[in-house]
Amino acid sequence: MDCSICPEVSIGDWGQELLAQLGGRRYPLGATFEITERCNLACVHCFINQPAGSRAALTHELTLTEVRAILDQMADAGCLTLLLTGGEVLLRPDFDEIYRHAVQRGMLVTVFTNGTLLTTAIADLLAEWPPRLVEISLYGRTRETYERVTGVPGSYDRCMRGIELLKARGVRVGLKSVVLTANRHERQQMMAFAEQLGVPFRYDAMLWPRSDGGHQPWTYRLSPEEIVSLDRDDPERREKWQGLDANLSAGLSRSEAVYHCGAGYQAFHVDAAGRMTLCMMARRLSYDLLQGSFAEGWEFLGTLR
Repeated sequence: MDCSICPEVSIGDWGQELLAQLGGRRYPLGATFEITERCNLACVHCFINQPAGSRAALTHELTLTEVRAILDQMADAGCLTLLLTGGEVLLRPDFDEIYRHAVQRGMLVTVFTNGTLLTTAIADLLAEWPPRLVEISLYGRTRETYERVTGVPGSYDRCMRGIELLKARGVRVGLKSVVLTANRHERQQMMAFAEQLGVPFRYDAMLWPRSDGGHQPWTYRLSPEEIVSLDRDDPERREKWQGLDANLSAGLSRSEAVYHCGAGYQAFHVDAAGRMTLCMMARRLSYDLLQGSFAEGWEFLGTLR
């Protein structure tokens, strides 16, 4: 039965209401937490690309106790939305404890995963403690294309099984893809698959150089003209670009600020070693949360802004 006293509000509208109440103040409302750099796949476009058994990555990876302590400080500071990402988050044998702790601290948790390591136990956990969303990366609609991107035989079937496990339990699932020269021919098929499942789908064609400075991912990037063509052919994306164009046409304002987004203002990133940065893609200047408090780290980000 619908509740007339407590009407449903979309998460987007609710988020806008929260931001409005902040009145422009800096506030650590949302976070991305990269709990591991390691991954069981070897995707051609990945900017981290640390193997599952990388000793170098494991040596600086946060322990469960350290992750919990950071989550506690984030929650105490008012962090509400949390994205758990990697690497592949399910490589951590303590993922269930990390996830449950974040949810019990009142955070709205989104999980990024490739889906290949999902088990019935993890699926049951996510059904019992529902996330805001589990977003699974889909690198192709056919086995051949998917595994050309991931470099791991058998990964396609494991991904499909992971999706099925979550859907069977009613866990909110989304699919996303990075559009590459290796899979662009299957973009429409991936979109149709998501529609068939009744789940949201998004894609992006932006590729970053590797964190070690390597440019290998750029081998697979589309040309600017191809990316524009994709957005022109997608009614929803075309409409968003037209809306942005209309807003910008109203007048451009000059600013000396480097960042115009919420990085370090209402959002922040924590990497697998506990370094706090403005965002996932701006890592050079960081604050070590193992050497100081979250409050000090948040103030440090404020000085960067």
